[in-house]
Amino acid sequence: MYYKITGKGKVIVLLHGFIEEGSMWNEIAKSLSKKYRVIVPDLEGFGSTPFSGKPLSMEKYAKDVFEMLKKEKAKQCIMLGHSMGGYITLYFAEKYPELLTGFGLVNSHCFEDSPEKKLNRKKGNEFIAKHGSHIFVKELYNTIFHDAFKKKEQKLIDGLIKQASNYTPEALIAANTAMMKRKGKEEVLKNAQVPVLLIGGKQDPAAPLDLFLKQASLPPITDFYLFDKTKHMSVFEKKKETLSAIENFAKSYS
Repeated sequence: MYYKITGKGKVIVLLHGFIEEGSMWNEIAKSLSKKYRVIVPDLEGFGSTPFSGKPLSMEKYAKDVFEMLKKEKAKQCIMLGHSMGGYITLYFAEKYPELLTGFGLVNSHCFEDSPEKKLNRKKGNEFIAKHGSHIFVKELYNTIFHDAFKKKEQKLIDGLIKQASNYTPEALIAANTAMMKRKGKEEVLKNAQVPVLLIGGKQDPAAPLDLFLKQASLPPITDFYLFDKTKHMSVFEKKKETLSAIENFAKSYS
């Protein structure tokens, strides 16, 4: 698994989401690396980490991250995951809680897919198999940014679409299937022995407001931020605010 390390100090791990790669965190990682050792992987099938052709799962992704930390001799860290990266973070927190001093979900949630969501993922897989990566990625990216951001930053979005169009249909289907099959992790939040950071967008269609508010009451210690005029990509749509939230969390709990 390819990963990038910047900075020195206590470790922060940043996990990207579906149809994304580690570079989505570049600007935030650059700022955090002034005080921390920031590790940002490309998960299997995305970015510079090739797809093995074998079935994927949240457990498998979490184990890959564990092996990465073991290789780097990182005894503890704060782990933050965007979207699918949040699901992986929850699986990691369940399996390897002793490695975390805190963890966070960015535009993500702890609940299993609803039957309707699972059906949509199945339809998405059929679409990818029929039409390939580019059209699927383009349509999805154009739904996850708020209109106010799209008007100003369409060039940035087009760049992300171009980048994500390089992911193979097989990798996208495998990752989408892994998300569809994942289990709810409400108990991980309820039983968390470390602080939890939650960052969400009020207009997020993928991690909707009702689920965000529902999970916010679960952890014993929670820092949460909810941004208006923001959909699924707070890392870009509310970059300064997201960075500030992560810095405050890391300063308090690393």
